[in-house]
Amino acid sequence: MSIPGILSTGARSPVGPPVWESIDVDQLEDRVNASAMDRLTNTAYWTNLTSFFGHGGKILFYHGSSDPWFSALDTVNYYERMAADSGGMELVREKSSRLYLVPGMGHCSSGATLDRFDLLTAVVNWVEEGKAAESAAATGSAFPGRSRPLCAYPQHAQFKGQGDPESATSFECK
Repeated sequence: MSIPGILSTGARSPVGPPVWESIDVDQLEDRVNASAMDRLTNTAYWTNLTSFFGHGGKILFYHGSSDPWFSALDTVNYYERMAADSGGMELVREKSSRLYLVPGMGHCSSGATLDRFDLLTAVVNWVEEGKAAESAAATGSAFPGRSRPLCAYPQHAQFKGQGDPESATSFECK
């Protein structure tokens, strides 16, 4: 199996099998769950962020829905657990954190997608002006001239029914 530029299982390492062929994820999870110390150091369990958020902290997450390494569903699961443990989804979305899922994007970027977007300005505006971004405009070389809004989870981009179907302004977050 091969995903060009991302994952190639055809080549063999001279020092042993590639990690994705030799790692036993279930065994690692069992070890973490059995050890109080491992649970303390495993960030997947760090879901109560009320202290960080209480001091004005903001977190923006993004994840490509076609990431071959980590499932976007794991990030959604973490985000939902974090929101539940940090005051509830409504409060967290309003005051502290947003998640943006990027359709078709691989790991951190790449793929037949719109993988160019600016979440740094979004988080700066939220911290400095108190204005959270409902969406961020995305473009990419895979589709020249096309833009779409990346909507804050759980919303998604929906065509308004009129306007240029290649423009983010013809879509709304629902």
